[in-house]
Amino acid sequence: MLAAAAAPCADAPRNLTWEGCVKTAKAGNSILNQARFRLDAARADRNAALGSFLPRVSGSVSASDSGTEPAFSGYDPGYGASLSASQSLFSGFSTASDVVRNYASVRKEKARLRRDEAAVRESLRKAFLNLLYSQEYVVLLEDIARRRADNADLVRLRYEAGREDKGSSMRVAADARQAAYDVTRARRALNLAQHQLLGEMGLDEFGYVKVAGDWTSTPPPEPGDLRDLAANLPSVVEAEASLTETKASFTSALSPFFPSVDASAGLSRDGEVWPPTDRGWSAGVSLSYNFFNGGRDAFKALAARAQLKSAREGLSAARRDARIALEDALNSYLDAFEALEVRKLYLEATKERAQIGRAQYGNGLLDFTQWDIIESELVGSEQGFLRARRDALYAQAAWRRVLGEGFEQ
Repeated sequence: MLAAAAAPCADAPRNLTWEGCVKTAKAGNSILNQARFRLDAARADRNAALGSFLPRVSGSVSASDSGTEPAFSGYDPGYGASLSASQSLFSGFSTASDVVRNYASVRKEKARLRRDEAAVRESLRKAFLNLLYSQEYVVLLEDIARRRADNADLVRLRYEAGREDKGSSMRVAADARQAAYDVTRARRALNLAQHQLLGEMGLDEFGYVKVAGDWTSTPPPEPGDLRDLAANLPSVVEAEASLTETKASFTSALSPFFPSVDASAGLSRDGEVWPPTDRGWSAGVSLSYNFFNGGRDAFKALAARAQLKSAREGLSAARRDARIALEDALNSYLDAFEALEVRKLYLEATKERAQIGRAQYGNGLLDFTQWDIIESELVGSEQGFLRARRDALYAQAAWRRVLGEGFEQ
């Protein structure tokens, strides 16, 4: 009764594959879209900074009229046109520093996008595996419930025949009821797993879906020196880019202590008729230097130097943390993969033992307590093996997330 009450809606489920989930998530996941927009903004800022190396060109056209009273006599019109260009020849390295800083910003946003994509892939992969697990878990629990019900019937018949005690009959009846409840609860978890996967894909509407996949897991790599892997992690690349940004900011903070040199040139025409005929030109080079501004430049340079030291410490910490994170993820991957092999051996052994035990109990060669232990071990081994398969793929997904692998790897 409990199992029937919690059965899911009869709507035909949509069949999803991992590739289909990836395609939808890449287009609709909000975290990925935000990271891409940040990268687009950084690229635009970089291109804007490159414009500082190009000359600035401007032009103007004017027309005027003037006169004197009475009756505004002495009509005196005037027309003019001009074209001017200016170029910064030296700005105390601030222009070059801005370009370096913006290039580093683009590199940092690429690392953040890679990090976010790896995290989204892990979340999507775990949601996919959780739904796959939930689907198979419901089937497994239904099979366990049927076996528990058969066991309850067997013990009840033996009790009615006077070959088993009442307590044993009540115990297996309770086991059967527990198994039915487990099915009900697993079906509710299945519904939630469906919605979680749809949410990870960036979809707002919820419905009944079904995933198709297998439990094939790739063996983990051999433990070794993780320095080369750590050097390419998104967190390390981001810290390196931040250090480059801070170095450029420090150089830019020193620019007020250098002179600025600019060049300019212009052409003009003036006259009382249009087009004006009187031509003129100008060209020049200017040098300027700020001798004192209240000490602000000096304090800004000191602050930039302190930030540079902080960025260097941040890079050292990022490199250490990266190696620890890699080792931790690899250990978890190795543990989960080896545990899967162990759970498989236990399952094979308990299946064989349960088959023999059921026959012995039916023939009166095994008492209820021993048979009940064997049956409970089989249930635990079946559930444990299914969890171990899921956990091995969870660990693999976590390992790929630490490596910074996204959907394309």
